[in-house]
Amino acid sequence: MERRLLDATERLMREGASFTELSVDRLSTEAGISRASFYIYFEDKGHLLRRLAGQVFADLAAGAELWWSVAGRHDPGDLRAAMAGIIETYRRHQPVLVALAEMAAYDPLTAQTYRDLLTAISQRLVAIIEDGQADGSIRALPAAATASALTWMVERACQQNLTVNPPDHDAELAVTLTEIIWGALYLKAAEAS
Repeated sequence: MERRLLDATERLMREGASFTELSVDRLSTEAGISRASFYIYFEDKGHLLRRLAGQVFADLAAGAELWWSVAGRHDPGDLRAAMAGIIETYRRHQPVLVALAEMAAYDPLTAQTYRDLLTAISQRLVAIIEDGQADGSIRALPAAATASALTWMVERACQQNLTVNPPDHDAELAVTLTEIIWGALYLKAAEAS
């Protein structure tokens, strides 16, 4: 049900509808469910958006896993693959992520959900930083502050760049984010590839 509503919401928003103008009736019809069924699962559209955000952020974390799962290899190619995966996922789910950012500006529950989802990703990065510091590959930086800064940097870079640039810009953004993150964290310079 959630996946059908996610797909319907993204499809309608890609066609030009803003999240705020989408009615529960229109979302339900597009997803092939009844309005009553919508309210069995969701209190309102904000609740739907917060649940959709959880699915999207799970997809984003899966992209980051391309780096996280092999962090001990210290290969900038793994980080670049993760950045490309995150950017691809962000672009695919861009309508929901834009709506989430917009609604977070005025809805405290959505703002908290957004912060919680990014904090969960940041906490996973803390573990990568601490492991790298333990094996001597990552600089002696405050792990939590560094992880938070890098997580928000990637989120803001995607939010600001992908809405105004075509998909052929994505590879350049992935390389740029990789260079910044690698340079900030790792003691060994990335070899030119």
